[in-house]
Amino acid sequence: MNIIKIIILVLTLFYSSYGQQQDSSVVNEESFKTNTLSFSALWGAFGLLHANYGRVFDGGNKEYQILFGTFGYEEDFSEAEEDGEYIDGYLYGIKGASGIKGSYRKYRNGDARGLFYQANLRFLNYSWGYKMNGEDWTDVNTFVYNPSLVLGYKYHPPILNKRLFIELFAGVGYSYDDPKDGDVKLKFLDDDDDPASAEEAGSNEFGPDFNVYIGFTF
Repeated sequence: MNIIKIIILVLTLFYSSYGQQQDSSVVNEESFKTNTLSFSALWGAFGLLHANYGRVFDGGNKEYQILFGTFGYEEDFSEAEEDGEYIDGYLYGIKGASGIKGSYRKYRNGDARGLFYQANLRFLNYSWGYKMNGEDWTDVNTFVYNPSLVLGYKYHPPILNKRLFIELFAGVGYSYDDPKDGDVKLKFLDDDDDPASAEEAGSNEFGPDFNVYIGFTF
């Protein structure tokens, strides 16, 4: 329910903010499509269901984007029961994850294409659980916070009236999550055949942020 409340709040703020952009740039926006819908080629390859909606304004100089995504979501931990290994007396399992990303983009030369700078803020909630031998599963939800800054390029090939586009970006981001429940922290095996290879999950570090999107304007 928390993720649903966040989505409703972000959508409300998103459209309220755009509704206030009433200036002379509206005339310029009519020369090109101001809505975009795109999908990540990389995330799609890993089975993440998602959609990224964008709204161009200020004569094609700026763009707001909002992305929703979900992965997995099993009803129980039956897969972990069948294939999992106990680590330090606990069996761990993951049901799935869902998240939202808000982005603000500035095009260097306007016209909603070419070189751009972008700031992202992601919130991800993943559902996991643990149990001791002979006991019931305990469900846990953990939030991931991931802001980033990237540099990218958006290209419209000369097909389909230039409504199709391909864009790629790369930059740096910061990720933080601490998946634990009291004294129990989520762990995984780095080597499935070696119980001694157990490592704690979680992050508190800077890292690369890159992706490739394919989409269309309307």
